[in-house]
Amino acid sequence: MNEDGDGLPILAHQAGEFYAWLWWASETRQGVFDLGGETGRVEVWVDDRLAFRNPHEQRVSATVTGPDAPDTPEARAALAGGKILQELGLHVRRDDRDFSFVLKGPAMDLVRAKLPPGASEGEDAVYERMFLYEEVSFLVGALLREYARDRTSEGWESETLPAIRRWVLARG
Repeated sequence: MNEDGDGLPILAHQAGEFYAWLWWASETRQGVFDLGGETGRVEVWVDDRLAFRNPHEQRVSATVTGPDAPDTPEARAALAGGKILQELGLHVRRDDRDFSFVLKGPAMDLVRAKLPPGASEGEDAVYERMFLYEEVSFLVGALLREYARDRTSEGWESETLPAIRRWVLARG
């Protein structure tokens, strides 16, 4: 078990499982997540980057990039062959704002973020960009909570996990 910068434990397998769940959920929900509360409805789809690792290694062993990365035979074969997602490119739309970014590694680092264009100039533009970055972090947190609710539900073992396995096998 590793630790992040705050000394909190990082369970390496949870990130890969979250990434796989997010890929599955985005496809089976046609990209629509109703996250309730402050978050509301968001659209989520896997974007242009998937990186996989072998189960007993931490380094990336296969990377698939491009506009159709999640639909390529290589991505399907990696997932069906038991490789674990190490990086996942996502596109999230909330209201009229689009965010693209990559979740990376067991700490779920948010990298390569492309934020919506701002309307402000000068110093206000800096604050606006900070707000947008905070918003994308908030959205990732909401998706992680949705995964945690599903993962800890009574239906995980009997419904969700078999559905994910069928989806993986259908992709392979």
